[in-house]
Amino acid sequence: MNMNDILIQNKKTRNEIVNYIMNLLIKVNKSIILYYYKNLKCEHINTKSSNDDFVCIADKKSEEIISEHLRGFLDVNDILGEETAFLNEQYDKYLDKSLLWVVDPIDGTKNYINGKKNFCSMISLVSYMVPIATFIYDPLKNIFVYAFKNFGAYLVEANTNTLSKLLINPHKSLNLIGCGGTKGIPEDYRQSILNNLKTNTERLFIGSVGIETIMLAKNEIKFIFHGRVTPWDHSPMDLITKEAGGSVYMATNKEEFNIKSKGSILAASNAQIWNNIRDLIIPSDSPYRKYKN
Repeated sequence: MNMNDILIQNKKTRNEIVNYIMNLLIKVNKSIILYYYKNLKCEHINTKSSNDDFVCIADKKSEEIISEHLRGFLDVNDILGEETAFLNEQYDKYLDKSLLWVVDPIDGTKNYINGKKNFCSMISLVSYMVPIATFIYDPLKNIFVYAFKNFGAYLVEANTNTLSKLLINPHKSLNLIGCGGTKGIPEDYRQSILNNLKTNTERLFIGSVGIETIMLAKNEIKFIFHGRVTPWDHSPMDLITKEAGGSVYMATNKEEFNIKSKGSILAASNAQIWNNIRDLIIPSDSPYRKYKN
């Protein structure tokens, strides 16, 4: 056992962590994120790495407050936030900490800016690059989803404080409905993978990894495929899917995800569906299977 896993062994401690993180995300969403929702001005919005990679004043303000309240909680002082990481292109040098908070203040910023509903806030606790606890808050539905490594995944209806365990249906389904995107895959391979996705699966366009993760854990979709990974987006997807009973691996080499992983990732309801989807969108004879990121 990783010595830092001991941190989450005690049920009382897990409950304290859940309450602290849930209250923090609810307060930040009420005071900042929902305040600016459908109330942004042009000067509040910028782009980062590309013309469709948005950041807004609510991202920055909420990350500052979340980071301020996380620093020192559980004696963890190292924090990787999506917006601050963008300012430091060498951030991956600092990912192998014994304990690290990873923060995505608004996952689905493009949806948020456009007044659409699919966005959420996400926090993960990572130990030596592997997520050991993770939390997603959807403010419009007022639901809080969390998972601890080896202790399952849960959904809290924040209005009523009702707790339910998330369990992915183990049965195979012929209806391959899910979310898929090829952004980040080299152009030499991207079009054929995109064509395979379009031909062989029924795709929904959600635009938020956190919302997709909740949908997978609630049996509303069967898979999630992304062309590239980030620590803040895919730590929650990885841990919550696994703890709810699903399968997650890097798509080309079937390696386990960690926050230094590169390349495409696939999450699915179970191992059989994972293999079926992978074979449909990246067949065994596809040169992308051998691509080294």
